Amino acid sequence: MRASPRPLFHITADAMLPAAPGMAMVAPRDPLALLLEELLEAADCSIIPPPALAPDGPSATRAFAALRRASAFFEVAAGASLADHFWTHGSALRSGEVAARLRATARCGRPVQGFLALYATDICSPLLYSPNAMPVRVRTRISFQGDAGGPFLALIACEADPVGRVQAIAGHALPIYHGRRFMPVRSPLDRDVLRALEHLQVALDAHGIECWIQRARFPQSEAAARYNIRICVPGKAERQFMIAVHPGGLAGDDSAPPADFLVDAGNWANGTFIAWLTRTVSR
Repeated sequence: MRASPRPLFHITADAMLPAAPGMAMVAPRDPLALLLEELLEAADCSIIPPPALAPDGPSATRAFAALRRASAFFEVAAGASLADHFWTHGSALRSGEVAARLRATARCGRPVQGFLALYATDICSPLLYSPNAMPVRVRTRISFQGDAGGPFLALIACEADPVGRVQAIAGHALPIYHGRRFMPVRSPLDRDVLRALEHLQVALDAHGIECWIQRARFPQSEAAARYNIRICVPGKAERQFMIAVHPGGLAGDDSAPPADFLVDAGNWANGTFIAWLTRTVSR
């Protein structure tokens, strides 16, 4: 975990305004989107370690446990930890658990918001759908970004009214790699490339070679998703390269560092990327 300062987990009234007519995409500075990115990064969800260092494999249980551990690095108010106001199951909202916690904190003179991180298979704003669970309804909207589709990880903000009743006031859904790895993705092509990179990890692991995959964090204005690949061969110098992924082949913002390979729909379909990856790794 990084020791750098963390933002305060709180959203203001303007974040709860409904989206403009016809606007399904989230604004680049959506506060819930930024908070969710911070939480995922703190939980190391942007990293896929070599198989030898994670022999049990990924699971939703471990992914949510990492989010709960990361929540301890944030505050919802001065002296009030996010960890005490953070849930990973929608039933906490319906059972009154969220309301009881927010009322208890408010009695100490610190009215705060609560937050739920929920796995979702579909979003139909203002409803969030999870497997084997009742839908969660948000008062205003659930924003989202990209065209990757589900599954999603959603961050839901909750607030108590003057009489102590709690509502989910706003939400943001981020497309993720799959239900066992909460790595954000921007397109279905991202998921295809990540699967190929995980296959590469397994192949290299059989030869005692470590391969790390890390999603590089860039502003939402950056068009392409980027992944840093690190190859560690015993007795040799470490090698690194960066892959950018965009279905349309856009290189992205000029301010972003150049990628060693830009994966698009064409060079993915015809095998050019896989051939380049094989040559690069075997050098």
